[in-house]
Amino acid sequence: MTFAALSLVVSIGHLNAQDSTQWKDLKYLGDQYNINGSISVEEVVDTTQMKFVVKSERFFIKKSQDFTYIGIRSNTSTILNTYLINEETIKVLHSSAALGQVNFVKENEIYKPTKTEFDWIYRDPLAWQEMHSKGVGSIQEFYHLFGWMATTWHSGSYREIEMLIENTLITNNTIIVISYTSKEGGISDIRFKMGKDDVSISNNALIDNQLHNGYIPLSINLNKKLLNQN
Repeated sequence: MTFAALSLVVSIGHLNAQDSTQWKDLKYLGDQYNINGSISVEEVVDTTQMKFVVKSERFFIKKSQDFTYIGIRSNTSTILNTYLINEETIKVLHSSAALGQVNFVKENEIYKPTKTEFDWIYRDPLAWQEMHSKGVGSIQEFYHLFGWMATTWHSGSYREIEMLIENTLITNNTIIVISYTSKEGGISDIRFKMGKDDVSISNNALIDNQLHNGYIPLSINLNKKLLNQN
């Protein structure tokens, strides 16, 4: 199998929710893009604001100078994880009934999480009875904290998810892997993709599926083939 690495590389440093630096204002996204959970014709056909990095039947990834856009067009109900992976860190960006992020940091060849549970700072109000005590009320507010946002279960189509990432999060030599659910050949399963290729994050299906479903394993032994193909 050939792993088609996504060389979405920018020459600016890593920020996180605690940094005072402002993320790029969403007004620079362009009028063609409305992150609402329903992928529009304009979002698909536009090549002025963003250029395709990957285009397939179930998903596509586009990139501009400021943003990376991921659109999932599944044929069944799905959630979305995006994994920003480099030699030192794995950032897991999760969208389901809530938005959350966890970072794994490399320690002696193993990647260990910086926390044991997702905070779920943004929670879909139609799916949650209890909001986070210090949470935000919109995905746009979440973006201002973390530099990315995505739609959740009750936004738009249950088969479609949109995610927008500010390119500051994608540091040098970072690769992008995504995971989503689709039904192929009558079988519904979680698909992990780098480019158009099927991949594994850890070479352990249990660990991979835990990550996709919003759980944080104690550690990740990263599949080295991912970085070797960057």
